[in-house]
Amino acid sequence: MLRQSGYSSGPEVSRGSGLLRATFREPDHVGGRHYADRVNNELWRPVIPTGREEALTESFPSYMREAIFRWIHGIIDVSSGYAYTHRFVDFQNATRANLGFEADRLLDWENQILPYLRDLPDNAFTNLVDYFASDSYFPTGSPHPLEAILSNGGSAWTMVRWNAVNARLAKRVPGGVQEAVRSVLQASDAASKKLQEAWLDAYGTNPRASVAYNHAVVAVEIAALSVIPTGKTEPTLANVFSLLEADTPSWRLVFRDNSKAPGAKSLAMMLRTLWRGHESRHGRPDYADASLEEARAAVILAATLVQWFASGVVASTTS
Repeated sequence: MLRQSGYSSGPEVSRGSGLLRATFREPDHVGGRHYADRVNNELWRPVIPTGREEALTESFPSYMREAIFRWIHGIIDVSSGYAYTHRFVDFQNATRANLGFEADRLLDWENQILPYLRDLPDNAFTNLVDYFASDSYFPTGSPHPLEAILSNGGSAWTMVRWNAVNARLAKRVPGGVQEAVRSVLQASDAASKKLQEAWLDAYGTNPRASVAYNHAVVAVEIAALSVIPTGKTEPTLANVFSLLEADTPSWRLVFRDNSKAPGAKSLAMMLRTLWRGHESRHGRPDYADASLEEARAAVILAATLVQWFASGVVASTTS
């Protein structure tokens, strides 16, 4: 069990097993902004290759944990080398597992908390980082302070916005894809919020494929109906299909139209692909849960569609 220790100031650097181990001073910036300021810059790479530059890891190896500890130091409010256990106790309760933390204890950051975090099993450490991120304020307009650490360390995880002011861990996708959907995942409108839920259920630490697919469909439905009025009391995507597939539709894409690929009908086909591919949307004799591959494909398609509706790619023919 982790118990309260005597209160005394410790050194800023300690030596263990012949290695220098870092301890942390009070941060003079919030949540490691030093890292956030660098997230959009080109990543440093070793002059002499290590063979691990292109490999992504789903675990949190020791070199990455040590970089993350600075962020955790700020999250748990370490003061003069000590922190109370309340954030760890809350995490322990959320995971419904006894991880050894006791309420209202004051722990030594260097001699108790750091050794514990270094030895924490990888699944538990992943959930801890995800929990702390989900319970910590993430201001808009700047990258998450963990993003540069994860990216530099070759992590398969990235940070995505959650509940408008928090963040969660999610599986990293190819850089171009991530950049393409970043704006819509960080927006605060209703469709984007639902898409954020879909993204976390598809790429998060505990993926739920059918739930992700359902959220993706709802996100697109919200986005489509906010642009294309159907005149129905309780409209659905099916109502949008009929308007787009009319002989003279009132809606178009900003792309140059072509008789072989008319914009409105092409959009309707994309919407139908998402809609009809949702095999798990109704209970029926041949019901089947969506696979993770199906869900992730649906979320990427939904992100494109939500962005199109939000940015004016879908426009009225009268405008």
